[in-house]
Amino acid sequence: MLKYRHMPHLTDCIARSLRGPVMSSTQKRAILQVRIREEDKQHAERLYDAMGTSLAEAVRLFVAQSILMRKLPFQPVAVRSKDGTAAYGSLKAYGDPNRRSKERNVWIEYLATESDDSILGPEEVDIHE
Repeated sequence: MLKYRHMPHLTDCIARSLRGPVMSSTQKRAILQVRIREEDKQHAERLYDAMGTSLAEAVRLFVAQSILMRKLPFQPVAVRSKDGTAAYGSLKAYGDPNRRSKERNVWIEYLATESDDSILGPEEVDIHE
């Protein structure tokens, strides 16, 4: 098992850099419950244990980094399934990658035939006030 012997307080160092001094356990009042597959949890626990930290601390670091960066602390990657719709998630029923170019062309055609008023509204907006 890999341990960070040269950095025994790796979690504390990262947390301190993200949000100042590490909070004591009495300051951690909120509870977050997440349902994941048991095998994913076990795999993640082994992974973070090998890094010298815990799954709970990894979640706290994820939240702290998300707040600091004001976004996900990583770049999400779309994964394609055999039918090409896995990246759509709950919108899978509405999105079809095979229709993408046709939908784009219809949208461009619509924009070309409509007046600016129908898209922007009847009032003129001056952004240089």
